[in-house]
Amino acid sequence: MKTKIILIATALLFFVLQSCKMENTPEEYFDITSLNTNLFMEFGARDFKRMGETKSASQLMAYDERGTFPAKSYEDHILRFKIPFINQAIEKIKDLKPTEETTPMINASLDLFNYVKEKYQTDYVKIARLMDNKASKEEIEKAIFEMETVTFATFDQKYKKLWDLALPYAKEHGIEVKTF
Repeated sequence: MKTKIILIATALLFFVLQSCKMENTPEEYFDITSLNTNLFMEFGARDFKRMGETKSASQLMAYDERGTFPAKSYEDHILRFKIPFINQAIEKIKDLKPTEETTPMINASLDLFNYVKEKYQTDYVKIARLMDNKASKEEIEKAIFEMETVTFATFDQKYKKLWDLALPYAKEHGIEVKTF
């Protein structure tokens, strides 16, 4: 009887351990570290243009623990939508189980996401305040231009570094990637 209980307990423990996710799939590594950079396709001037269009359509959003709701301002949208969203993405990257093969890709992804987050917290908020305070179009465009001038070379370098790791990884693991 004691042997049966030990065998059942061992089998149950084995089943529980097997059902626990011990390692991520190649698709998860790729999607979470690299594919999620789609968030940045409009980084910079296009992002601000899109926010303006979205606000005009009363679709600029914010969220908190109660849910999603219309943002009060551009700054509110950045602070309570864009930054929390990127924080979630960063946490998902950190939750990946690093392997010898995936560690460089995870680190490059964290580097890029944290860089963009810092730009959201500084430059984006500054420009959002100009927009909220109805600064002149010229002043807003100048601030966006200055941000892009300073930011894009570094952004591009970090983005390229990640994708130089991600594309060979995807190919090696049979993950189909369409680039534009």
